[in-house]
Amino acid sequence: MTGTTTIRSAAILFTALFLYTGEACAHVEKGHMPDSVAEVEYKILLEFKPRDFDTRTKLALVLIRQSKLDEAEQELQRATAIAPGDSRILEGFTLLKLKQQKVSEALEYAQKAVAAAPDRGILFLHYGKALLADGRPEEALAMYRTGLKKVGGNADDHDRQQLDEAIKSIEAGQDMPAANQ
Repeated sequence: MTGTTTIRSAAILFTALFLYTGEACAHVEKGHMPDSVAEVEYKILLEFKPRDFDTRTKLALVLIRQSKLDEAEQELQRATAIAPGDSRILEGFTLLKLKQQKVSEALEYAQKAVAAAPDRGILFLHYGKALLADGRPEEALAMYRTGLKKVGGNADDHDRQQLDEAIKSIEAGQDMPAANQ
């Protein structure tokens, strides 16, 4: 896309989507629209707000799901330059390293993510996935149970459901894939 085409596309997108509120904000989450569309939308938003590390991190997660791992890593590195130590960025690195099958690095990032935000239960799911990929199902199970306690009534049902499924998978003696996102 050329710069003019991108600007024109962005203007149309923002006019159509945000005319009522007048705000330029996107909430593209997994399951609500195709990753290819989310990728384009996040990239457009980043042209207007290049220091928005949250959008940059969400873009990286979309890229990971699409197996665009080099590009995802670049986005996570850019996000880290803006907000070092942010748990969502560390979570992104955990998922990236799992997808790359770099388990020891995934474990390091998962540990840092949990330390940065010990109340985010979903981080314990990713930590458990890294432990499971490292052949440590008992520790993974403990991590999942801790995550379930952390989400309590504060998380959406999707987080709770993922943790429940991970626990049931190990209790049933089934290995859950380390990187299924």
